[in-house]
Amino acid sequence: MCLFPLLRKKKRKKGSLPSGRSSILYIQDGGPEIIIIGAGAAGLACAMKLLNNGFTNVRILEAENRIGGRILTIPFGNNVIDLGAQFCHGEEDNVVYEMLADRDMLETSAAVYNKYDCIRSNGEVLSENVTEVLKLAIATIFDRAIEAGPNKSFSEYLKDSFFEIVNKQEMINTRIAEEFFENFKKVESSETTFGIEEASAKGVTEYWVCPGDYMLNFKNKGFVSFLRMLIESSEDRFLGKLESRIKFNCPVEHIEWDQPNGKATVKCNNDNNSFEADHVIVTVSLGVLKERADTFFVPALPLQKRRAIVGWGYTSTCKIFLEFPQKFWPDDWTGFTTLWRKQDLEKLRRSKWAWLEEIFGFYCVNYQPRVLLGWIVGPYVLKIESLTQDVVKMGCMKLLRRFLNSWLIPEPISICITNWHSNPNFRGSYSFRSMLTEELGVTAEQMAAPLVVVVDNQKFQIDSDSDTMSKRSTTASIKPIVQFAGEATSCHYFSTVHGAVESGFREADRLLQYYSHE
Repeated sequence: MCLFPLLRKKKRKKGSLPSGRSSILYIQDGGPEIIIIGAGAAGLACAMKLLNNGFTNVRILEAENRIGGRILTIPFGNNVIDLGAQFCHGEEDNVVYEMLADRDMLETSAAVYNKYDCIRSNGEVLSENVTEVLKLAIATIFDRAIEAGPNKSFSEYLKDSFFEIVNKQEMINTRIAEEFFENFKKVESSETTFGIEEASAKGVTEYWVCPGDYMLNFKNKGFVSFLRMLIESSEDRFLGKLESRIKFNCPVEHIEWDQPNGKATVKCNNDNNSFEADHVIVTVSLGVLKERADTFFVPALPLQKRRAIVGWGYTSTCKIFLEFPQKFWPDDWTGFTTLWRKQDLEKLRRSKWAWLEEIFGFYCVNYQPRVLLGWIVGPYVLKIESLTQDVVKMGCMKLLRRFLNSWLIPEPISICITNWHSNPNFRGSYSFRSMLTEELGVTAEQMAAPLVVVVDNQKFQIDSDSDTMSKRSTTASIKPIVQFAGEATSCHYFSTVHGAVESGFREADRLLQYYSHE
């Protein structure tokens, strides 16, 4: 499905993985009061590292009624499905993979997303030879270094490179090549999060691909199994170490962060609850920040932070799961991509089914023998999320019966449609570096930079002759009062769960350093 460049990169600095206790920490009575906003991968990782290093006054405020954020595993069909994050992308330098490496929890999905058919809108299945040549052209592009200035979009770069290669192949019909390329742009948008028309080619080089299998699924347990491992969940204590530390159904209204006492106050929408904290760690999605940054922080964010939020790209992906009464496809068939002929596409766009153009394919799902998964990107995501299930089901069946017109396809018995864009707690799926990112010159470091205040800080140290705590002299210090974590704050792993997890560890490390003996 996704053929992405194996860009070379620096090794991750040691210490980003969860570690043992830090050196000497100036903490007492459980340490400072810490509020983490969001119980997604970043928030959970941050909380666990803080707890494992002696900070016990840690609380998570979560707007949803569950943990996971954009990781959501639910029962469906014969097993479970992942409505959000679905794959562990890569092995080397991937913190998620490294934490699971000895647990036999992962297996490849490569067969599903490498052997798909390419089918045109008249039902014509491209020959294996033609399909391989087209796929090889894409792979060739990604095998070489991306050389493009900040003013060139990733889409433009791909198109120029693709047709430079394909035009040399006499066996490839130009129209078919164009249809394949239009489909591939959608595929790439879903898998790498680049709203590909808006993504910066230069920005793509900043994304580090972890070598190894890029499409590892979580067998019959779903991505939530990683979160359960992370928080040390058990059968009788689902939330593990975070039991009674998470307040669910608690959307935050705003954070008052520049107060005379050097603390922050987090005010929630529910029952006017408010919480005072020494540090607040914000892990909400970039989509939420884009929508609410102007009112979420009191006083307003500094200009550089606001520019970073505006300039960083954020996109949406939608999944449609269809469960059928029985499998109607051959055992060796894994799915197909939709190649729309120009004349068929023009007719489709004039109809009420125009949104079907954005479904770029249907694929089999591991451990779900009767389920097909359709992927959607582009401007119609929000529209699809607003349609009734019956309308979406009818549209999907029109598409399946058009492209698979020689097969007898039964009506599905159930359907599940994701709604990441319309959910006010997410407002989309994941981030990317856009052309506006380059134009404004903003960076992930600016996204991650904390809000700080100057405080008179009293720290404590352990007396060398006893276990008692003795006060140090009062000094002024620069205190990180509001911190930021989440995949959008990752310099090189944006859009991924491993990027989110590392960002949570990073912000925990920031506090460990702040309270550590220099």
